[in-house]
Amino acid sequence: MKEEVVRKFLQKGRLLSPDILEKLVSGQIDETMVLYDDLVITNARQKDKEEFTILKNITKKKEEASAEDFAKFYRSKYEKTVSILATRLQKDFISLNKVDNFRNEIYVTGIVKDVQKKDEKFIIELEDLTGSGKIVFDGEQDVDLDDVVAVRCVSAGNILFGKQIIYPDVPLRQPKTGSGSACFISGLNLHEAAKQDAEKFFRWFSEQHADLLFVAGDIGDKDVFEKYVNIYCSQKTIFVIPGNKDKDEEYPQTPIIFDNKNIVSISNPGMVEVNGLVILLIHNFNTDMLKKRYLGRSKCIMDEDELVLDITPDIVCHSAADSQVTNYKSITMVTSGSLLADFRPVVIDFGTREAQQNKIE
Repeated sequence: MKEEVVRKFLQKGRLLSPDILEKLVSGQIDETMVLYDDLVITNARQKDKEEFTILKNITKKKEEASAEDFAKFYRSKYEKTVSILATRLQKDFISLNKVDNFRNEIYVTGIVKDVQKKDEKFIIELEDLTGSGKIVFDGEQDVDLDDVVAVRCVSAGNILFGKQIIYPDVPLRQPKTGSGSACFISGLNLHEAAKQDAEKFFRWFSEQHADLLFVAGDIGDKDVFEKYVNIYCSQKTIFVIPGNKDKDEEYPQTPIIFDNKNIVSISNPGMVEVNGLVILLIHNFNTDMLKKRYLGRSKCIMDEDELVLDITPDIVCHSAADSQVTNYKSITMVTSGSLLADFRPVVIDFGTREAQQNKIE
């Protein structure tokens, strides 16, 4: 028995100290509970579970909504986003019902309710809590319906001449650092993926220093996922959101129900703070969501619009066909690709913010 254990670890290029060998053979610990110190495994990992704070987790949606519910929902989006704009721009915004015709340069905010092109002019209709107004631009603008924006413009009574559309955007800042490390994946597709490929990943993850796993949806089969977590991740903390293949439900999606206490199941989108960093988990994602501070169009009405990105993340884990690591204003955006194609789990060192894409052989 001892020889088998020693041989197994030697094949991985690791040596066992005598006390750890005895504990492994006697069954006091398993191989997922040992700490790798250079080439020698010296003692068992003795650590508490990771402490974390859930910052965004959508658990309730309205089955029926009144006109008042709709108004409250859209008002919350407007108020949250305008608060972000006011903090970032430090400008004196004018309500649309206070606009005069003295041709002064002013700043207004509102929700884009209409977009038109006419005679080489680009016209948007902006609405705030006091009324609406049309803003005319000389050229086409990158703006969509229901965007909440600020506009620098020149007042001329009922018509405003637009100079610049300003999105709330995330601030430019130094990359924040924390402690520990984490692995980021999506697209396990356990209802389709080969069993040996899935097990190979979980075995590989069990041997990593990273104690955190973030999964941005499409686990595929929750029972199989939970089985692998039980076998390989007894000392890890796993954060999971649903994807398109996990819950037949309108976006945003409420959490998947798991029995395993190591699995922290939150909504899509969801956000947690752990080891000093804020992590956004979202299945479908693009950089415009950071610029607009809005996480996609809601397909349902809630008590308030929880898709406004009112907290700036440090890391975004999302789903995509290929493994990618990109950055936008000190925010690291990662995806592992899919276990059905090119799958490269990304491990990020929270202390340095260095990211490594791993090909599992």
